[in-house]
Amino acid sequence: MAKKLGPGKCVHCLKDVEERNSDHVFPESWYPDSTPPNLEKWQIPSCLPCNSEYGKLEQDFLLKAGLCLDPFDSASKSIVEKALRSLKPGAARNSRDARHRRNKRDKILAEALQGDQIPDHGIFPGLGDRWTDLKEVPHALLVPAESFERITKKIVRGIYYIEDRLFIDPPYEIGFFALPDDDGTALWKDALDRFGSVYAREPGVVVRRAVSNEDRLYSLFEITFWRQFKTYASVTKAAA
Repeated sequence: MAKKLGPGKCVHCLKDVEERNSDHVFPESWYPDSTPPNLEKWQIPSCLPCNSEYGKLEQDFLLKAGLCLDPFDSASKSIVEKALRSLKPGAARNSRDARHRRNKRDKILAEALQGDQIPDHGIFPGLGDRWTDLKEVPHALLVPAESFERITKKIVRGIYYIEDRLFIDPPYEIGFFALPDDDGTALWKDALDRFGSVYAREPGVVVRRAVSNEDRLYSLFEITFWRQFKTYASVTKAAA
């Protein structure tokens, strides 16, 4: 159960509310079984509606992205198993839970693309086909682009609060980027290599942040999930 924090400002919606609780920056269910047992798990203050909304988003993302991860990598093996188990009626606690799992499984299968249905574009960097030598018909899952963006922005807001006790208020805003792992990210990665700090909750997530010394707000971020894929973000002032 989330810890109650009382009145104050929500990291997400920036509203002053009467009741808040602790929201995990990287959800507890996202930590693989290979996570060290004494690892501190980041928490930030959230209003109840935002916490509930992100909980549903993260549950859906874990299921869909989890099915696309490497089942043999120690950073993602248990995540894949968890995603598969959530679709298995035989693992249900009761008949209602079994029906819910079956409905989720059927929905995932109905939405999946097969073979020639899979486009040659729009594949998130790092989540492409790893087993091109297999003879089975390839399948692809549709993961909303908005999910990658919202989760990335949540982690960015969390780092600001944990590190500096800062909220990202207007006119500052977070920009989201899905960048291919090639020469197109060279300048970005050079800045992170030279000036970045590392915030690691390995093997689940590793965040690198390069921050401006002038105001501690302008920043670049690289976020690595389960050693499988990365998202990027910037914090800048909105154009006037």
